[in-house]
Amino acid sequence: MRVNSRFRALRQRAHLQLKSWPRLRQLLDTTGALRGETETIARGIGIGLFIGLTPTVGFQIVLMIIGCLLMRGNFPAAFAVSWISNPLTMAPLYWGFHNLGKAVFGRLIIFTGENGYLGKVGNEMLFTLLGSLLIAAPSAILGYHIALRVLAAYSARRKRARQQ
Repeated sequence: MRVNSRFRALRQRAHLQLKSWPRLRQLLDTTGALRGETETIARGIGIGLFIGLTPTVGFQIVLMIIGCLLMRGNFPAAFAVSWISNPLTMAPLYWGFHNLGKAVFGRLIIFTGENGYLGKVGNEMLFTLLGSLLIAAPSAILGYHIALRVLAAYSARRKRARQQ
């Protein structure tokens, strides 16, 4: 019950944010990004997980809107799920992404050195980005499939309850 109420609160917050942007709300509504069908919500969850698990702070909402428009995902669901990377979890996530990226790609990417192409800072950013993609892509795909099954089962259960 707690997860459902938290999700509902985040969804309401997303709807409140959209009230201050009527043109954006109309665009999202006409493209289907605010629809509540099972498939649309599952796509929104996948988009939100992917964006939330990448180092895109400051651009997350814009990227989620673009993703929801392109993939016809539910924006409030994407917004709610993207809070997986919040101010409390951001530092540990980015640290883990960096270490994973460095462990997997450290020997393949050789931009370090004073005269390197990106230099040391660029290297560290690249490791963080690549490490995040190794986590974000499978998480988004898995989240989409799990959400699709859970929402379909929930919808079927509600349908059976209404018929009785």
